[in-house]
Amino acid sequence: MELQHIGKPDEAAQKFTHSQEQPISDAESEAAAQGDGMSENIHSLNGIRFALLFTCILLGSFFIGYDTSCIATLTPAITDQFDALNNLGWYQIAYLLAESATMLIYGQLYSSYSMKTLYMASFSVFVLGSVLSAAAPTSPVFILGRALSGLGAAGILAGMNIIIAHTTTLQQRPIYSAITGGVECIALVFGPFISGVIAHYSNWRVSFYIIIPFGVLIIALIFFSVGHIRRSDNAHVNSKDRLRRIDWTGFAMNVPMTLCLVLGLQWAGNTYSWANWRIILLLVVAAVLLAIFLLVEYRAGDESMVPLKMLRQRSVAFASLITFCNFAHLAVIAYYLPIYFQAVRGASTLASGLMYLPLAVALAISALAGGPLTTYVGYYNPTLIFGSIFMTVGSGLITTLRPDTGPGKWISFQIIYGIGIGLAFQPPYIAVQTVLPDSMVPTALVMLSFAQQFGGIIILSIAQNVFLSRLTHNLTTQVPGLNPSDVLGSGALGLIDRIPVQFRDQVLAAYNGALVDVLYIALGLTCLVVVSTLGIEWKSVKQRKKG
Repeated sequence: MELQHIGKPDEAAQKFTHSQEQPISDAESEAAAQGDGMSENIHSLNGIRFALLFTCILLGSFFIGYDTSCIATLTPAITDQFDALNNLGWYQIAYLLAESATMLIYGQLYSSYSMKTLYMASFSVFVLGSVLSAAAPTSPVFILGRALSGLGAAGILAGMNIIIAHTTTLQQRPIYSAITGGVECIALVFGPFISGVIAHYSNWRVSFYIIIPFGVLIIALIFFSVGHIRRSDNAHVNSKDRLRRIDWTGFAMNVPMTLCLVLGLQWAGNTYSWANWRIILLLVVAAVLLAIFLLVEYRAGDESMVPLKMLRQRSVAFASLITFCNFAHLAVIAYYLPIYFQAVRGASTLASGLMYLPLAVALAISALAGGPLTTYVGYYNPTLIFGSIFMTVGSGLITTLRPDTGPGKWISFQIIYGIGIGLAFQPPYIAVQTVLPDSMVPTALVMLSFAQQFGGIIILSIAQNVFLSRLTHNLTTQVPGLNPSDVLGSGALGLIDRIPVQFRDQVLAAYNGALVDVLYIALGLTCLVVVSTLGIEWKSVKQRKKG
């Protein structure tokens, strides 16, 4: 498979610069030329070299999704072995903190330094984190391993779309981006199921050990088979100037801001009440640091991690919002639908994974079809619009699930939603690559990745609080003869068998009601996506950007 350019190459690439006071207008964003570095990459990385590179990207996408979600089913076994129930929350928080706090800086790093080296370094850190997690003798060492995995995951996630953008033409990009996003979504959906099966038949440590050989293989393949990947800018800047152009001040503000926000949202309603002084302090400090961060970014102008003028370009702004919402409602449904099968329907871990299969299969097929469809039509908007409508209808139908809902309904509901999210997940990434100059693409893609991760963190925290509060209320009002703590202190798996017979119907109704209230959050987010699609410009992926 040889990748060819579409249209004539430009004689010279024009630099696209603006003062920090001047926003990027829709017309200006259309006027950027494709960089010579991208042209050289497309001609040099073809055939077997590109196939190997893309295989590595797909494997990276899969293991990022898997490592993000696998911890959900492993925490009971891990806390039992380490006898550290008080550290349970940190097993996921450490990963999320390291990933979200460092995500934005990678946009500038990939723009300034070797993409190949950065991607391999990120995978090395990711593998090292997996080694520590798998072999951890104590809980603190395991937490350190999770933090290192999150740090590496940020670099891998940021690098995937950036490398695709620098090694494919604009017309081909929807296909490769859709496949990459689809693989990540599938891994996110099946991560808990895969790790649960591994832990059931072997040991929880094996769930992390399996990452290591694949990680080493990916690093070796990239090192030996992939040549230098040229950037579209900064190639002429010396190392000292590149280092100086990194927004270290913004990074220094972003890290503690993210730390306070993530800790506040993860602890609120779980470890501490929302009214606890610790939660209030964390959220207030996060708000103050956010204000300082925005001021720093405004003053940094073109050299900021988050160029604020970029968000004035409407396609970028709406793409960020759509990406935030898409990952958030997928995270809610992916987390709470298995709980419905396990707690309300009484399914085992393995059975709930099989019952969840329709969504994953529909998502995979539609994600793989969405890229070629976008390339064939020439516009990403139809795929995004139809996908958003399908997932809104699907998520609305999912809110109608009840304890006695038949398989014909819960299978078809998942298929409709899966088709929608599969089609709608990647178009925002294609949109920003189409409307922005190539020099700004890495930063924009990382911004979308950051919005994606934050969507999951924030909305899942809200969903968890809604679920616990609604479940407590439902149990108190609908099952007065039962202590709510008897249900709240139990896991979803095998819940029916632990409830006295005389209370089972009421408890299942209360549990189902709380789950439906959470699923309404996902429905609201999908509706917001439908409206937001109107803000995305219609730009053809079949035309080169004009200089």
